[in-house]
Amino acid sequence: MAVGEPEHHQVLVVGAGPGGSAAAMRLAEEGLDVLVIEKRQVVGNPAQCGECIPAWGEMSDAFPVIKGDPWLEDYWDFPPHVMGQYLEWMRLFSPSMREYGFELDCYGAHRLQFDGHLGDRAQRAGAEIRTGTELRKVQKQPKLNREVYRTNNGSYTADYVIDASGALAHVSRLRGQGERPGVQLPTIYCQVSGHQTDSFDIFMGSVAPGGYAWIIPKGEIANVGIGIRHKYIDRPLKQWLDKFCDDLGVTIHSYGGGWIPLGGKVKSAVNDNVLGVGDAAGLVMPSNGGGIGQAIISGKLAGDAILSNLNSGVPLAGYDRALNVTMAKPLRISTRSKNLFWAFCRNDLMTETAMRILGTNGLRRAVDCRRPLFII
Repeated sequence: MAVGEPEHHQVLVVGAGPGGSAAAMRLAEEGLDVLVIEKRQVVGNPAQCGECIPAWGEMSDAFPVIKGDPWLEDYWDFPPHVMGQYLEWMRLFSPSMREYGFELDCYGAHRLQFDGHLGDRAQRAGAEIRTGTELRKVQKQPKLNREVYRTNNGSYTADYVIDASGALAHVSRLRGQGERPGVQLPTIYCQVSGHQTDSFDIFMGSVAPGGYAWIIPKGEIANVGIGIRHKYIDRPLKQWLDKFCDDLGVTIHSYGGGWIPLGGKVKSAVNDNVLGVGDAAGLVMPSNGGGIGQAIISGKLAGDAILSNLNSGVPLAGYDRALNVTMAKPLRISTRSKNLFWAFCRNDLMTETAMRILGTNGLRRAVDCRRPLFII
């Protein structure tokens, strides 16, 4: 490589979250030259969400198509030390603190250990991860007939690019083309001590207008956070969260935050040689905010699509078809449930009434997204 020339790789993955690491491992284990760039200095720190990791049973029930995928089932065999506290119960609290509970199958995990483990697996498969490397510009280079991805730590070109940069889809934004997730819910969370519970708790109503607050226990520490719709934010999110934590009587150790895309899957997650995975493709359940499982699944499917294109000339558009076969129905149900919630839960009275009408079974259906809530 001549001095000043961009460094070339077969695959460039932007973001070392669950989706990016899964894609990197899938491709590297097949012998491809894979580079992952990650803007954070340490993979998984700070976390970008509530740190709830679905177990294999939860994911395969939600997305039955993956039950026949041995790669994904093997990938989901996470070691106990990265999984944190097992949670088998969820409680939803109405504005009046009326409780609705049902079974769950997930873990309150520490994303530092979890994401770090996934990154380590990708590296053991042969991928390279460069932390502290932030994508800042994408430039077209007609002479090279490809785009140059410029970072604070060098410039890169690639035959294929995977956008695993999160809800704001930085690759599509900087390229100025390709779809980006629509409606975004701003969130803030903190790591706390002093709150002991064995359940994943969700709070509805004026504690987090138009959104929800959560408590996800992880042993001695819990992840406590809130997400509020833009139209209801009349002061900094930190003030909302601090008030919630004061009411809980917990001790705050650190803060973090991010965005949850609630608009559903983008119409196409493929643009030229760029494939979006996870949040960057809008693959989040709008009615419950869950997206880690979908990120991993989409990372694997993106890897499959690249391999099929490279080895057999199958168009990359097959990735969109695979996403639709695997996730379209649950995501559509979840989006409609979220839309109903926003339409009928505009204040505490409406939220209380709606939750009482739905009852435990209806609320569970709204959260797990396996069957339509009504005729929606």
